[in-house]
Amino acid sequence: MAELTEAQLLSVWESGSGQGPRDRALLLARTAAGDAETAAGDGVADLTLAGLHALLLGFRERAFGSSLPCAADCPACGEPLEVAVETAELRPPAPAAVPGARPAPPTGSFRAGGRDVTYRALTLRDLLAVAGGGRDSRRALLQRCVVGTSPEAGPLPGRVLEEVARRLPGVDPGAETTVALECPGCGHTWSAELDVAGHLWAEIEGYARRLLYEVHALARAYGWTEQDVLAVSPARRRFYLEAAG
Repeated sequence: MAELTEAQLLSVWESGSGQGPRDRALLLARTAAGDAETAAGDGVADLTLAGLHALLLGFRERAFGSSLPCAADCPACGEPLEVAVETAELRPPAPAAVPGARPAPPTGSFRAGGRDVTYRALTLRDLLAVAGGGRDSRRALLQRCVVGTSPEAGPLPGRVLEEVARRLPGVDPGAETTVALECPGCGHTWSAELDVAGHLWAEIEGYARRLLYEVHALARAYGWTEQDVLAVSPARRRFYLEAAG
């Protein structure tokens, strides 16, 4: 995918502004995959979470570069930290590619309570299916991952589903993106999870709002249309904004 133009970025921001986090993740994934993928349907929704993260990290690199600014509070002493994380540190290992085909989600199996349980990695489609499901959403999500049991003897008990949850990271390395942190004040070390889609959306929203402010200011100062403003490079816009101020 080529880099987004500013007009396209504004369009993505406008489309996603009224959506929930998971629908925004789908929007960003479709945008990252390009028009051909979107026209083909919801293929990106069937990506595993590691595949989704890899796609969005590539998108982020093209849009804003490879260094992600992150902030966190030390859980031991409360001191705020600001760190920069490289996308290469977060990118999951690439699965073996099959030319012309999207690989099926990887699977695993184990035996519990006299039953053989086969499960697959979570996909974005799974997350979308249980969005807004309340207290039962976690159980529904884990049940969607189970693709076979033997013998068939009704719903799996909660302890078996929790075993599925424990094993899921093993079949989809990169499904959880974590950052290793160390507090410079007290020396405490910990790992924090990074929401790739949420982080990317926050950056897009921040950029879009700054851009719309520039459109507003230059329209008032010079009578330009939004199209006129977007046709001017960011460096030249800064000059005109300073001159108008």
